[in-house]
Amino acid sequence: MEDKTNQIICSLCQSVDATFFTEKKGFKIYKCSKCKLLFIFPLPASIDVYDKAYFSGADNGFGYVDYDVDKEAMVPTFNKYFDIFKKFGKKDGKLLDIGSATGFFMELARFKGFQVSGIEISDFAAEKGRKKGLSITTGDIFTPNFASENFDVITMFDVIEHVPNPKETISEARRILKKGGILVINTPDAESFWAKILGANWQLIMPPEHINYFSPKNLGDYLSKNGFNVLLSTKIGKSFTIQYILKMLYKWQGSKIFLTNLFSRGFLSKIHIPINLRDNFFMIVQKKD
Repeated sequence: MEDKTNQIICSLCQSVDATFFTEKKGFKIYKCSKCKLLFIFPLPASIDVYDKAYFSGADNGFGYVDYDVDKEAMVPTFNKYFDIFKKFGKKDGKLLDIGSATGFFMELARFKGFQVSGIEISDFAAEKGRKKGLSITTGDIFTPNFASENFDVITMFDVIEHVPNPKETISEARRILKKGGILVINTPDAESFWAKILGANWQLIMPPEHINYFSPKNLGDYLSKNGFNVLLSTKIGKSFTIQYILKMLYKWQGSKIFLTNLFSRGFLSKIHIPINLRDNFFMIVQKKD
């Protein structure tokens, strides 16, 4: 973020001590010297990439091959998440999925017994979810103006790195969580082994999609100081379709080679591969009384 004196201010800890990290796709990324957050500066005037193409196989280097097909590979991982929720006493209740896309996780949560609501920035994806009978609001966490202490569980899977205002988003999540409710976050780890080894070439440096790049330490410290107790911080990994892996290689290297011709081969969407590069982290925090 930027103040009136044009200082570069860390969007998490508010430090004004930051160093240039890299420039990619025309976006400058800085590293906070205090909390080590990586962040885009200046922020894009608008981020208009979450359209139909983002969720259904665009060749522009953004998004998914086919969101709903890609997410089917995540069912075993999502089931692990539900098992973890149970360990912390959350086997049902009201769940809000922020960044719900077309509602794939919401459907699973509803099947598990949760009362589900969703928020999605893309009206295209939100409308697809609404056609499934899901309650999804187009916008961000502030759009619905939920009542305070409304939800037992709030999930942000691969979301917080996309939001330009993480502090305000976390504060609003805390406001609408019930006492003892949990906030669940999955996001890239900018202090992971691969992030350190690859530096600016780390495949998850993806502006303008990814605006802020956290670590378990800086995010955990911030949450602990702002009304939450950290219950769990771990690295679970994910499962991906072969199609999605090829798409990511294309996004990372920018080389079409033969990959784009393979995206459309249906059998590749049926092969799921579990991967844990340990460069994403999964965190559960509980609202303090």
